[in-house]
Parts: sequence; structure tokens; C-alpha cells
Amino acid sequence: MSIDEKFEKLKDALRRDHERDVQTAMFDFGAIHNNWTQIPDEVVERLLTLLRDEEMYKSPYAGHVLNFFEFESPYLNDRQKWLCIGFLNAHGDEFHDVFAHQVVVELRYSRYGDHLKMKKPNPQQWRDYQKMRGDLE
Repeated sequence: MSIDEKFEKLKDALRRDHERDVQTAMFDFGAIHNNWTQIPDEVVERLLTLLRDEEMYKSPYAGHVLNFFEFESPYLNDRQKWLCIGFLNAHGDEFHDVFAHQVVVELRYSRYGDHLKMKKPNPQQWRDYQKMRGDLE
């Protein structure tokens, strides 16, 4: 299944308001499921674009989409993590659903995994990471 087909499957599940199909569609983007050593940029960028939709801020399924960045963090490169950090800094507080809010908090402050910690951040990426974690105000 192509990336476009996977996104159509996800959008269809969201339109139909079907939680299990949303979860299945999100698993279809996983690195192991696709034998990827790294998540493609297109997947990360399109998921973040989807999350920016005004309806997703209210959606009970936003947490499932956000959870992708937690589960797949070992397969994200520094640039992709930085895009996610930028998204969380700009939009992380806009989610209304409790599960989505919980995942945002886990991505920002996880003591157990540092899901979005970059391997070789440049100075701007490091400042954004510190801002996301609340180390900088």
C-alpha cells in the first residue's frame, strides 16, 4: 500500500468516526510494519499537517495520531523530531481531548524515553527542545 493510500485510509476512518480503524491506519505507518529503517519525511510532514486541522484539535482521535511520534521515535531523524517539537511548541496546548493532551505531555516531558531528544541538534534545535520541555521560558 502506498503512502497516499495509507493517508486515504486514515482520513476515511476519521470521517467515519471509527476508532479501531484509526488505530489500524496509524499502525500502517509504522517503521517495522513497512520494513523501514527510518520513517519517510513525507509521513511525518503529512501527519503534522493533518494534526494542524482545526477539527483535529477537538477530535478524540488526535491522541492516536500524536502517539505515532512516541511509538516511532526511534525511527525519526533529528529533522523530523525538530518538526514535531516545533509543532508541539506552537500547537500542543490546543488539543481538547484528554488522551491527546496526555500524549502531548508525554512527548514533552517523558522521563523514561526522551522521545524527541535529538542526536546532534544544532543550536536552534536545542533551544526549541529546551523550550518544549519547559527548560527555557
